Amino acid sequence: MIFDFLNRLLGLEVEARHLTFSHMAWRSVVVFVFGVMLMRLADRRFLGRNAGFDVLLGVVLGSVLSRGINGQAAFFPTLGACLVLVVLHHLLATAACHSHVFSRWVKGVPQILVRTGKVEKSQLRKNKMTEDDLLENIRLNGNAGRPEDVAEAWLERNGSISIIKKKESR
Repeated sequence: MIFDFLNRLLGLEVEARHLTFSHMAWRSVVVFVFGVMLMRLADRRFLGRNAGFDVLLGVVLGSVLSRGINGQAAFFPTLGACLVLVVLHHLLATAACHSHVFSRWVKGVPQILVRTGKVEKSQLRKNKMTEDDLLENIRLNGNAGRPEDVAEAWLERNGSISIIKKKESR
């Protein structure tokens, strides 16, 4: 009886091309509520996008969940797969939290781009960055005009560039 109700409401046995607006609307409601629950399970770490695997989870979840809405994949197995992805993300984040070596493997290591006002050109090349990219970040993130004004600039593990300005001499 419950299955029949869900089948009529969500079009569980209907081919994707025959889904009605009503089916997709109700699927959207269920997926949205389920997605909110997944976000609570994934916790704030996922929302902060601190590492590549945080971003990856967001992209893959969006892709997989959309297939459940538009009928390109079976509805409940799609939700189950999303739950598996969130649990896997949680396990990776927990392992990275407890193991420095694993954390470095999963998230990478920060790279120094400017040291005491001098650009580390080998690091720019290694990270596929141009000096123009670096200068833009010095202006945007460091409120400085040139590398000589910077004590250190780091390409962080999340891909952002952090800037530590030189102390002004008095």
